[in-house]
Amino acid sequence: MNLAQLPMNLMRRLNLGPIGELEDALAARPEAVHANADSPTRFEIVTEAMSRGYRPPTSLRAMPHLMGSLAGIRRSLQTLDRNPAQARTCIAETELAELEAYARSVGIDDIGYAHLAETLVFQGKAVLHEYALMLTMEMDRDRIDTSPSKQSFIEVHATYHHLGTAANQIAGWLRERGYSAQAGHPLMGLALYPPLAQQAGLGWRGLHGLLITPRFGPRVRLAAVFTSIENLPLGHENEHKWIEAYCDRCKLCVRECPPQAILDQPLAHANGLVTCAVTEKCFPYFVDNYGCSICIRVCPFQKEDYAVLKSHVSKR
Repeated sequence: MNLAQLPMNLMRRLNLGPIGELEDALAARPEAVHANADSPTRFEIVTEAMSRGYRPPTSLRAMPHLMGSLAGIRRSLQTLDRNPAQARTCIAETELAELEAYARSVGIDDIGYAHLAETLVFQGKAVLHEYALMLTMEMDRDRIDTSPSKQSFIEVHATYHHLGTAANQIAGWLRERGYSAQAGHPLMGLALYPPLAQQAGLGWRGLHGLLITPRFGPRVRLAAVFTSIENLPLGHENEHKWIEAYCDRCKLCVRECPPQAILDQPLAHANGLVTCAVTEKCFPYFVDNYGCSICIRVCPFQKEDYAVLKSHVSKR
């Protein structure tokens, strides 16, 4: 059964009104990190799909994950009032190691640290803190290799769901120890995650605009936990910059993109951000074809050994 055949009352359960109200309440907090004039506008993927009359073809098995993600977004915003009034701002190395161990115990693959610039907060939105734990979670390779398909669609939404749950769990762990925290859900986030994850040293932006990581290539989803901790280990040199040179020569994602949405040359903006794909070309194909994910499937970094690909660049 595809989504077009689902009862309309089930579609109405995707109502995002309460989430919008919670986001507005956060944006009204003067102490939060707000967007500036150079900030991008968030693409509202769920409401845009519904407003354009699209009904993404998918199995009913994806619906619990989509509903779980929406519940996770609400939880990330509803729990902000549970933060301590006088939050801790410094963390010892031993406790940071405990935090990283806990993150991995709830399914996180890699964790890094970044400082949030106002430019990365979406227009009209806000984030509670300027320091961030950046998180990755792998998507199953065999399922992504079937994209675009029901299997890949379910895997994407399962990862959104599980990663969002993990981000909320980590935020709760921090609150229990006296820190203030806000879980940044991977679906409909309030800030632009790929540049933050790149800053955190977790990988480098590919030509398709997705973060390419050493272990899983672009076959990951990203989330954040924004926190009051001010002494996170920031500023390490990113050793993955060479990926940019590889992508410039490869361009397989550009050639394989069915709607030709990925730009041959990314468009650099004055605010330092980069546009890699044309939404107006990508989105219709995306919603009609199980969330696509072809650019992930064909990327050499999700198939080949990272060190081998790096050697190809070093030899030139």
